Amino acid sequence: MHRPLIIAHRGLAPGGMENSLSGALLAANAGADLIELDIRLSLDRKPVVMHDASLHRTTRRGRGWVALLPSQALAQLRLTTDDGVIEQVPLLRAVLRSRLVDLALALHLKDRRALTPVLRLIQDEGMPARTWLWLERAEDVRLATRTLPETRCTLLRPEAQSDEARERYFIEAQFAGASGISIPWAAARPDVVRLAHQHSLKVFSLERADLPLAPAIRAGLDGVITSDPAGVRERLQAMSAAKR
Repeated sequence: MHRPLIIAHRGLAPGGMENSLSGALLAANAGADLIELDIRLSLDRKPVVMHDASLHRTTRRGRGWVALLPSQALAQLRLTTDDGVIEQVPLLRAVLRSRLVDLALALHLKDRRALTPVLRLIQDEGMPARTWLWLERAEDVRLATRTLPETRCTLLRPEAQSDEARERYFIEAQFAGASGISIPWAAARPDVVRLAHQHSLKVFSLERADLPLAPAIRAGLDGVITSDPAGVRERLQAMSAAKR
């Protein structure tokens, strides 16, 4: 049976903190093949691992906007946790030099101004071949693939909902030099996946708890984005065993 990549959404596994070093290691140990982390840019133009533009949801006593604080101040903020674990907001440079160095990363740039600093860091730390960039503009994909050809890019286009819009999206992604695209879970049908593959694109989708896994896998999905890597791996193994 075709086995898709298991992608840890926001570097998560049950019991972990989103966009944290400890959470990413937990996700890797739970069976994730690819760790997806969100990237924003600090006031002094340093890439920071953070999903939201503001600090109040994911940090303890943090207030204001990521883009308005220097990296040194951001790195001193504690992430919100319920179990007493003390962990600071990670800077991307620290992540690339951490125990995650041997893992494959997918960096979702929430702030497109971060692209050039991120490309520089990836190159400096020798990570191009193990890094995906998830970008929302075709021109950013073109820049990334020209700068670091080994780095693969996923072009994101959440508004491409109709079949016609989706086909335009796939064509745009292919011509920009992207290696992958992302579609809604309900759209992971054989015809949609086949069309993406015809454009030499891998197909990723965020798992929905209210919809089954098996149809998307049978459709040929290349990557399951999930907050439960171990659970997805177990279900994939059960599906594979059932086919024997």
